[in-house]
Amino acid sequence: MNPKRTYQDDEPSASRPKRPRIFDTASSGGIYPNRDAYSPLVHGDYTIAWICALPLELAASRAMLDEEHPLPPNQAGDDNTYVLGRIDQHNVVMACLPGQYGMNNAAIVATNLKRSFPSIRATLMVGIGGGSPSQADLYLGDVVVGTRVMQYDMGKMIAGGLFQETADAKTPAWLLNSAVSALRSKHGPHRSSSRMISLLRNRLPNTLRPNHPDRLFQASYEHPLGAPICIDCDLEKLQPRGVRLCDEPRIHYGVIASGNRVMKDAKARDDIAQRLSALCFEMEAAGMMDNLQCLPIRGICDYSDSHKNKEWQDYAAATAAVYARELLEGLPPSSTTLNRTPTYITDVSQLDTTVDHALERRQRLLKCLEFPQIDTRRTTIRAAYTKTCRWLLQHSKYQDWLDPGKQSQNHGFLWMRGKAGAGKSTMMKFVYLEMKKVFKKPSMAVASFFFNARGDYLERSISGMYRSLLTQILHEFSDLQSVLDNTDIVPRNQQDCPDLNALKELLSNAVMALGQRCFTCFVDALDECDELEVRDMVQFFEELAENATDEGIRLQICFSSRPYPYVDIHRGILLTLEKESGHEEDLAQYVKSRLRITHRPLLEELQSQILDKAAGIFMWVVLVVEILNNESSHGALALRKKLSDIPAELTKLFRSMLARDQHRTESLQLCILWILFAKRPLSPAEFRHALWAGLLDQRLVDPELPDDTHMDAVKLVTSSSKGLAEITKSKQPTVQFIHESVRDFLVKEKGVQDLWPELGFDWEGPSHEILKRCCTTYLQHPRVQAIIVAPEGGDDERNAMAEKCSFLEYAGQQVLYHANAAAPVVPQDGFLTQFFASAGIRVINHLEKFKARRYGSHATPLYVLADKGLGNLIRTQMKRDQTTDVLGERYQYPLFAALANGHKSAIAALLGLSSTLSDGVDITEGLNYRKDLRDYQGRTPLSWASQEGRLSMVGLLIEGGADLDGIDGRGSTPLIWASEKGHEAVAQLLIDKGADVKAQNNSGSTALILALQNSHEAI
Repeated sequence: MNPKRTYQDDEPSASRPKRPRIFDTASSGGIYPNRDAYSPLVHGDYTIAWICALPLELAASRAMLDEEHPLPPNQAGDDNTYVLGRIDQHNVVMACLPGQYGMNNAAIVATNLKRSFPSIRATLMVGIGGGSPSQADLYLGDVVVGTRVMQYDMGKMIAGGLFQETADAKTPAWLLNSAVSALRSKHGPHRSSSRMISLLRNRLPNTLRPNHPDRLFQASYEHPLGAPICIDCDLEKLQPRGVRLCDEPRIHYGVIASGNRVMKDAKARDDIAQRLSALCFEMEAAGMMDNLQCLPIRGICDYSDSHKNKEWQDYAAATAAVYARELLEGLPPSSTTLNRTPTYITDVSQLDTTVDHALERRQRLLKCLEFPQIDTRRTTIRAAYTKTCRWLLQHSKYQDWLDPGKQSQNHGFLWMRGKAGAGKSTMMKFVYLEMKKVFKKPSMAVASFFFNARGDYLERSISGMYRSLLTQILHEFSDLQSVLDNTDIVPRNQQDCPDLNALKELLSNAVMALGQRCFTCFVDALDECDELEVRDMVQFFEELAENATDEGIRLQICFSSRPYPYVDIHRGILLTLEKESGHEEDLAQYVKSRLRITHRPLLEELQSQILDKAAGIFMWVVLVVEILNNESSHGALALRKKLSDIPAELTKLFRSMLARDQHRTESLQLCILWILFAKRPLSPAEFRHALWAGLLDQRLVDPELPDDTHMDAVKLVTSSSKGLAEITKSKQPTVQFIHESVRDFLVKEKGVQDLWPELGFDWEGPSHEILKRCCTTYLQHPRVQAIIVAPEGGDDERNAMAEKCSFLEYAGQQVLYHANAAAPVVPQDGFLTQFFASAGIRVINHLEKFKARRYGSHATPLYVLADKGLGNLIRTQMKRDQTTDVLGERYQYPLFAALANGHKSAIAALLGLSSTLSDGVDITEGLNYRKDLRDYQGRTPLSWASQEGRLSMVGLLIEGGADLDGIDGRGSTPLIWASEKGHEAVAQLLIDKGADVKAQNNSGSTALILALQNSHEAI
């Protein structure tokens, strides 16, 4: 057997296929619905790999391309030569092995290709092979599709001099197997299709079925040495077989035997074929499978015997190529292919500029996706206690989740559920960090998002989750940033973060462009998000997981939540934490290591009782162990009684802890209310000063500002919360409850009402009133007042000021927020009068970093309240102040200020509505954040609303007393604007209300003239 083949051994015949269209500058629209003429294709846009061993195979394959694409520069270290193009809806990269063949060369080509083209999701090995006629009714020109690949020359010699194969069978990617099954059912048993015949005739018209006879000799008959062809072979030695009535090639499916040498021995062929059930012999597929799970497609050019010749090679390469082409036509396209096409570029300088602009745009959008608290919750979760959580890594359900072979069963879903306080978040953080340690390959990425009900909006919303996951996958796989180039999803001139639907589509496109890479994401605490949002999110991930599974893309998703009675997944693995023996062992390990009892029998007794009462709730165990440790000096009897008195339910334990004594109840109330209702979490220093201000308001502390030390802060938080709050361990520590279940107890279980019934049934309003008084007391302190009335300075002065008075920034910026929240229950008339009379605007300006946002001398209270979106306070202020025109301020009118900042509650209040819904329609639809309103100097709100065609808003402004005929800088009235813009209903309303139809603008035009000039005949 000849150990190697060379190009010269397999030199093709003179026939040449037709070449595809070459797109060196542009590509027409065609099948691409989302064409972006300014986005050149990059390596990450190619999703199909097509590899050939011989130039003649590449020649036939190249004819299958609908168009060829320009070659981008090779990645560093990649010596492959590629042909790029499109087949149907797929961007395809073709490569040919260099010089010599075999599995080693195939492996090198595959490795380079995989590194340079990271989005490859399917790989075809297309070319010629030697048939094994003893296993099937094979003829030359037939096609064998390798549903399994066996390396037949890897094994060991056993007793008797026998060779035993040890290589495992390797299968193509699941995506390709599915496509093969679909095409196989379409063709029927062993049949080719009219499509294949059409492709042969149209794409390869010069590659005809050879006139050279198709002869199969008996295995025992060797070809005469030195004879180039079988002209002198004994025809009596032909193997008898049936006659085919049709010359069309047939398709066979089964095992392909792959080895490092050319098979030219009929006896060895039959022996190996019988053992492996092999239909075909070739030299490259086994070397490919370790790097790219390829599907080998082989046209039969000989019978793997000594009679091998080259007469059928071109035709066999052609039949393999047309089968591969038809297979791809039935393969669903990836989102990457649909969204990316060759670009219209006419010169290199234009290309450089286009690429620079695209990169700038990507970086701008990436920056928009990020937010300061993107991983705050994960970093604040305590690490797993020693020797806990590790059982999950060996759990059969966890292993099934990681097993790629079972993705079709579970769609890559693992949902970890457990009761409040069971330890789900700790477990999720542990597994996430463990996977980050293990998955260090460039082809694997791990991301996470931990919902935080106590955090800012983005920390507790699915918008924040999508932004976080999208940011992480695009940073891990930078080539996927090309999804941001799709201007159908993100408009070219968009400056801010994409909306929710765009975020979902971008994340979906990024995942579907992964190719053969793996993306794992952990999403913790779904129950801390709105239930309707959770339903939408689960549905999105189910669809994404199904699509990824269908495409053979490795996507792994791990959720954690409390039990959801109405939210579930159709396919996935469910693991309930408190039902697992490993979790029970974790609880026992914690009690054993943390309960400070040296008497072993007593320790074991208490441990058993603790575990029985805990019902799998880790948080309960942690709190109870701390309580017992504080009681340990009183002896065994006291410990037993204390444990007996402790309620088994977590919420009842919270109630017991908060009500166990009446010491410093004022500090407890302030602590609870600040953590519950602060606009944002307070830093330890802010928390100390906030509590001090509240106690000062009740004359319970000295009037001197407190000093700040970290140790004192820890003690203060622990003592004032009775152990239910803590300082988070993060870059910017804040004071929060030890667990979200504490908040649930206080709010959902009415813990606050039970503890402080004097707050009343609607206790949130009075709670905000208490916090407002903390802020006003602090702002009125002499040392704080001295800072406020001092001349305005720069950032250095502002920072020094914050160091001296830790609570000043929060109190000055949020006192109005708390007053607004209290207003529906507690009247705020007196507060507003006092605040604005005592330099309230000066306080706001002193704390405002950006000069453009500071208020001028003409700013009225109503304008400030509108600018900050405080609807309840606006209603209070409008009882005595309805000033609408504030000359000199940034937006001039309170309504414009509210519109510019997207404050719907303020807009409603200014228009005399309870909400922005009027007759079931949102009057602010499409008006979010109209920053351009600062340019409407000299325009009244009625003039602007008339120009915009806002009928409901026009009516409300008229009812509120707006001047019907007020003119702007160009002398136009609201009626003139409505008529010029063609807003018939608005014009009719203005006329009905008495607007002057004869009024003229500065150019002498009336409403009628402008309507006629702009073809608005109805007006």
